[in-house]
This record gives sequence, structure tokens and C-alpha cells, in this order.
Amino acid sequence: MNQVLFQRQFALSYENIANIRRVLDVKAQALLLAPDLIQNIKLVCSEYCANLLDHQQVAATHCTISYGKSTGHYRLSIADNGSPWPAQAQHLASADLPELPAESGMGLAIIRAIFPDFCYDITPEQNTIVFTLPQPSPQKHLVIVDDSRSQLATLTSYLEQDYQLSIFSHAGDALRWLQNNRCDLVLTDLWMPNINGLEFRRSVANIRHHRLLPFVFLSGDTVSETMSAVTLSGIDDFLSKPIDKWRLLQVLERVLKRHTNLLNAFEDNLLQQFEHTAIPRAEATTTTTLTLGNFRLQLSREPEISGDFFIHQPRPDGSTMVILGDLMGHGIIAKANGGISYGVILGLLQDPDITPEQFCRRLNQYLYQAQANNLVCLLVLHLATDNLITLYNAGMPKPIHCASSCHHIHQSTGLLGLFESPQSGGYRMKLDKGHSLHGYSDGLLEAVLTERERQDMVLMPSNERHQYLWQRTPQNHEDDRALFTLTCSP
Repeated sequence: MNQVLFQRQFALSYENIANIRRVLDVKAQALLLAPDLIQNIKLVCSEYCANLLDHQQVAATHCTISYGKSTGHYRLSIADNGSPWPAQAQHLASADLPELPAESGMGLAIIRAIFPDFCYDITPEQNTIVFTLPQPSPQKHLVIVDDSRSQLATLTSYLEQDYQLSIFSHAGDALRWLQNNRCDLVLTDLWMPNINGLEFRRSVANIRHHRLLPFVFLSGDTVSETMSAVTLSGIDDFLSKPIDKWRLLQVLERVLKRHTNLLNAFEDNLLQQFEHTAIPRAEATTTTTLTLGNFRLQLSREPEISGDFFIHQPRPDGSTMVILGDLMGHGIIAKANGGISYGVILGLLQDPDITPEQFCRRLNQYLYQAQANNLVCLLVLHLATDNLITLYNAGMPKPIHCASSCHHIHQSTGLLGLFESPQSGGYRMKLDKGHSLHGYSDGLLEAVLTERERQDMVLMPSNERHQYLWQRTPQNHEDDRALFTLTCSP
């Protein structure tokens, strides 16, 4: 994958498989993964890791699980250091794969049934399986809570074709689920054992990311006192039992549409206030050239909505820190998180003695302790006076180094803030005359370059490579684009 958002190495043992599932579960919210998707990811990872332990001739001692993007799709990879499985590489490509597990006991049918699009690669260093994950469903996600199993069955039959559903018979279970997951609306019974619907709604409103979550109540109790209490609570709507399917669908559509319109109006209002305080941005495509010590840097940006930023900071020893960032998401959340992250980054850079490693660790510590969904991808470079470059990639697409050959730099830590400390360090390289280093956001390039494109770049003068990359057709016309090219100063 070209952009690694999550990456973690785990010791591989039967006892640690449960820990792997737990870590994936905890990080799902920060990565904005849907509940059904993370369930499938956990199942595939645990099944595959168990297969590694059961069937490799030389069992792996550790595996690395990665999640990220490539060619417009999200992908999951599992790499291990055990002996290769040439037979499995053939089996995974076989059309008869669903029949194999019954014969081999390797459970490959489960994996293929969940994520049917995958590839398996064997190299001298490791074995890697890469799954292409299904595209997110455009359907709205509803949480339904009712202590009546028959009522839950009826509601499910009415709604399962039009909505994603999470079903609960106990409000306490629903509340625990909502603390770590997101949905678009709650449909709940008004009178339930241990807690009524109004108390349940107040508890949900105390969850930070569900303060504005719309609620629709269901009840067979339509006496005046009940209706008065429900009306005064400020709920979004109320349906009396027995529930009519078409009336239910109309109410849900109206409430969801009204909620969306209110959020859009709220965001538009706040975005106008952010315009004067957000990250400095150009109004159209801009290309600038900077001299940074022994290096020449070309920078092109085309911001439209929100996202990309670039910072360069000279150090007292003559070196320079360079940062290219990309704020994931759009709208008010991206703007707000961007303002916070950008301010923290500028604050950290005020320390004249901070090293790139210290910068990444301190920013990681801040984001980890904040426990907010500040999904900011960063490419951090330290440009030394002897033409040495130290590079830290935290969630950005893989940079391109062009010399006698052209290749992507695979070092990555994943997004900062997911764990208490990053696992991997920086990548060090020397940039000689005629060489070039290219960093970019995913709005420019979501996949690695083809072999032909890399060969073409090798044959170009270093000062032409920047324009060659920038003239590519954007892979997402709604996303920001940013590209910098580093070469040695003439």
C-alpha cells in the first residue's frame, strides 16, 4: 500500500492473538472504522495468525499488521517472518479455494469469504498477504434498542434493506457500544427494564461524539402525561406501537434529513469563523522555490477545501526542518482538528534544539494523551548541512527517491497518536547532485508509480521531475494536492 495509516508489530503466539484483537478494537474509533468492518478485520487477523502458528514449517515469531490506502482503496496487510507457504500462494489464487479448508483445516474459506480480494507475496525477508477492503456502505447506520425480541425482529425486517443496523435488547449494552462507535440515529423503546428511554438518551448525550445524535422513541404508552414528558425532553420524534412500516420509514427519513441540514448549517456558520484563523492557504495553485541550506525545494499546492499544509523551520546549526501535512477529512472537523494540530506543531518547533525524533515523539505524546480523532498525516524531514536527510513518515504516501533508479521509500510509522510510542524510527539518506526526493499528499498520487513512470523519471533532468509529477491528473478532484521536490542547490 502506498499510504500506511496504522502499522504495528506483534509477537506471534496463541496467547497474544487475543491481544491483537483487543488492540485493533481499541484503535478502530481513531481510524474511523465501521463496527462491521473492524469485526471482520479482527476475525481475519486472528484466523490468519492462528494459521501461521499451526501450519508454517518454521513458525513466525512476529507479524506486522498494517492498514492504509492504495489506488483509491483501503487495504489490510499481514506480514510475517516465518517460512514461506508456496502451496498457500497457489491455493489463494485457486478458484476452488472455498473447498480447500475442509481438506486442509487451514480455515482459508473464512478469510476468503470475508475479504475475497487479496494477494499473497513471498520475498526473502517476509511473507505478506494484502486484502483489499470493501468500500464503505453509503447507508445510514441505526442503533435499535428494545427489550422485546419480537419487536426487534419486526423492526429489523422493516429496516435491514435500507439501513445498517446494530441491534440491542439491553440499553446498557447499547450505551457501551456507543461509547466506542458511531451511528446516525437511535431508535429506542421508551419504557425498558432498569432505564427508560429518556434516561438512556441523557446518558448517550454525555458521550462527546454523540451530543447531537438524533433519537426517535417507540412506545405503546400514549397517555397525556407520557406525551408531555416526551415533548418537553426535546426528542426528534415519537412513534406509537404497533409500528407501521411506511410511517416508520417516513419519520426516519425526515429526522435524518433535518439533522443533516442542521449540521450543515452549523458547519457553514463555523467555517466562516475559521477562515481568519485556519492554516494559511493559497486561493489557487501556487508553485514556489526555496533555498534551504544546500538544498533547493520546489513546492506546489492546490488547496480547495481543507487539509494540506507545509512548514519549513531553520535550525541554529544551519540545518532545516521540513514538514508536509495532510489533515484527513473535510468540513468543520478537519478545520478544527487542523487548527489544533497545526498550532501544536508550530509550538514544538519553537524549541531550537528539538530533533526530528524528539518532535515526532512529543507530537505523538500530545495526540495520544488528547485521545481525540486528530487524524493528521505528516512527513517530517531534517535537512543537514552535509546533504544528509532524515525522514519520518507518519501516515503520508510513500516519498519517491530518484537517483540512478527511482523507488518509493517504504519506511512508515502509521499515524501519530495511536500508541504511546511509535515503533519504527527514521530513514536516512544522502541526496547527491542530480538526485531528487519527492513528497506529496494523496490528492496527487494514491498508488505507487508504475515501472515505466519510474524509468521515465530517471531519464529526466532533476529539475523537470517536479513538473512531471504535478501534471498528473488528480486522483480525487475534491481533495487537496501538495508536492515538494528536493534537489541539491546548483
